[in-house]
Amino acid sequence: MRLTEVIFGWLGLLGGLLTACGDLLLDLKGRDNKKLGKHGYIESAWETMPAWRFKLSLLLAAAGVPLYFLGISSLAMQMTNTAFALAFWIVMLVGATGGFFIHALLCIYPLLYRKLRNRLSFDETEAVLNVGYDAAKIPFFIQFSLLVFGSSVMVIIAVTMGYLPLPVWAIVFTPLCLMVVGVLFRVIKRDWFCDLPGIIMPSLGLGLLGLMAVVNAGL
Repeated sequence: MRLTEVIFGWLGLLGGLLTACGDLLLDLKGRDNKKLGKHGYIESAWETMPAWRFKLSLLLAAAGVPLYFLGISSLAMQMTNTAFALAFWIVMLVGATGGFFIHALLCIYPLLYRKLRNRLSFDETEAVLNVGYDAAKIPFFIQFSLLVFGSSVMVIIAVTMGYLPLPVWAIVFTPLCLMVVGVLFRVIKRDWFCDLPGIIMPSLGLGLLGLMAVVNAGL
């Protein structure tokens, strides 16, 4: 069992790194980027970003999300409270499913936007994209919350309650804590940190859950 947990943990770390690379391809837009439209999800940089970046980003997420879920599963296997471990695994199953759904949507929208803008005005293009946005926004935000907030809160509970014998400082590396660090960097110096490190922090945090599983397994 321990060997399986260690292997799953390392694969989880690899998955987090792959999805972080996908985040770079998708979200590295530069300081001149502007948010456009009613809901602010359309990026001005989409006009100049090459299409291959979105396609490769989608492939990296397709590989990375199942892998980081293995790391999460390893962590769940190591929790001493069986009921809590099952709840954690179920929450993360829903969240990880949403992780790929979210990333795929964010990669497809720029491709659709570029194609539509060849034929339609900005307002017409936005109206078409908003049909999809309005349909997807509820599951989008629920599953993102489970993936980032749910995973972090449950790991923090597991560590502080003793379900995972990890040092308390390990909670700093959960997705939510790392995302807060990324936001703080952006607030402190937006010109320097408009993209990095914020855009990769949640994915790195999900990968580090796998590393926590490796450490907790004793290797």
